[in-house]
Amino acid sequence: MPFEENYQVTSNFSELTHDFLSSHLIAPTPVNYAVIYLYISNENELLGAAIDKKLHQGELITVDFIADLFKRYISFSERIENTVLSPFEQTLSNTLDQITRQVSNEEKATKSLQKLDKILTNTENHQSLEQIVGYLFNTINNTKAQHQALSLELSTTQQEISQLKDKLAYSRQEALVDSLTGLLNRRGCDDKLQALSFAGTHSSLAIDIDHFKKINDSFGHFVGDKVIQRIAKTIKSHVSEQDLAVRYGGEEFLVVMTNKSIPEAKKVAENIRLSVAKMKLIQKETNTLLPPISVSIGIAQSGDTPNWTSLFEQADDALYKAKNSGRNCCICA
Repeated sequence: MPFEENYQVTSNFSELTHDFLSSHLIAPTPVNYAVIYLYISNENELLGAAIDKKLHQGELITVDFIADLFKRYISFSERIENTVLSPFEQTLSNTLDQITRQVSNEEKATKSLQKLDKILTNTENHQSLEQIVGYLFNTINNTKAQHQALSLELSTTQQEISQLKDKLAYSRQEALVDSLTGLLNRRGCDDKLQALSFAGTHSSLAIDIDHFKKINDSFGHFVGDKVIQRIAKTIKSHVSEQDLAVRYGGEEFLVVMTNKSIPEAKKVAENIRLSVAKMKLIQKETNTLLPPISVSIGIAQSGDTPNWTSLFEQADDALYKAKNSGRNCCICA
């Protein structure tokens, strides 16, 4: 699409976005603008469907509703920066530069008029010229004040965009981490693996809490969550900063041990297993000692495996063997 046409389309979307916000009495903050811009431009089908549903039901589009849409559909997306925020910020920056130059020119013109006014004051019979100079003074000062006020308003908007970018970065990071344990989640694991070469020797641990359903059934999900947190902390304490510790789902964990062979991985796995087995957990409300907790661990090493997925599948197969061998043990693929 030619630049002129692309600019016109973007400009139309922007105008429709402002119209939508105005008609719903919503302030054009960066968050509100970003959500409605994507809705108007059909950039996000799920987001659009959510707004359409709200409109068809005759319900109000509120700031809280928009904030929720932003969190669900935009917060971890880099596309919003490329399609909305970065161009918007660049336009703001250019506008501020133009205003700064304009104010500078106005100040120069004011100084020139001041000199002329001084000359005319000391000269007889120049009343009409003095009136013209006075008029120019007032006009320039009014314009200068308007430009300075606009500059302040745009600078505030620029700060809001900068804060929004920080919020996006934080949200993306938050989207990669499991909220309960602080370990990476699946998305976070995939993200880290993209930057990690599969070449070389790597190992994987597939870890599962034994009889975890019984803990939830007997003591409740709150206690179950505490058990998951303690085991996650134990796993994290036994792996290096170069390794990836992941909560893979429910009571399942995954560890990617970079540049480590089976003997090293098995040693770490055993240390994790023994540390978990030694844990003594007490339910504070009833002062009841929980039954012994244990984990089963499957271990695999890259070599014949063509990719990370195959490596994890081998570790998972070894985990099932550990489960079938009585649990609370480590089995190598």
